[in-house]
Amino acid sequence: PRINYSHTTDSRNIAVMLLVDTSQSLNERNPETGQTLLELSEEALAITAWTVEQLGDKFAIAGFCSDTRHEVRYQHIKGYSEGYNDEVKARIAGLEASFSTRMGAAMRHAAHYLEAQKAEKKLMLVLTDGEPADIDSKDPQTLIQDTHKAVEELQGQGIYSYCITLDPNADEYVSDIFGDQYTVIDHVDKLPEQLPQVFMKLTN
Repeated sequence: PRINYSHTTDSRNIAVMLLVDTSQSLNERNPETGQTLLELSEEALAITAWTVEQLGDKFAIAGFCSDTRHEVRYQHIKGYSEGYNDEVKARIAGLEASFSTRMGAAMRHAAHYLEAQKAEKKLMLVLTDGEPADIDSKDPQTLIQDTHKAVEELQGQGIYSYCITLDPNADEYVSDIFGDQYTVIDHVDKLPEQLPQVFMKLTN
């Protein structure tokens, strides 16, 4: 009768997919820092991955680009069963930017891996520098609406989608895709600092 019991539970039960745009436009250099957008994205991914690892959340990282609807490239960077180790860091450092940005297809594919995770909260964090586009799509609205449809489909699967965009003109279209689930990074050199902050706010 004199024995006391204390129960503690970890309230975090989160699975995350970090999906990063690796299209050709990320080769552009930031005039203020001299870094390419891809290099800034790699730095931001590395810091965010370290943050998520410290919190103990399950997470995966993937890159995507496309060359028409027939060739959407999905690049494995880190799987849910892998630790954030030197091999994963090397994959981040070795990313290359090319082709276009067929976002909806990449989100649907990434959702297959995220949906399979056992977690109370499932978050897909999309990092991009522009609107969905591809060389075989003449009307910009086609891929914008397709990506919006993907966001709705993921919501139905219990996956919360959120976009971090580096496009200063994103206000013209990003709300049509993600509603109010987005952040525009006005100063791209702040991305490595702001991406982990956005993640923390979304998962608190």
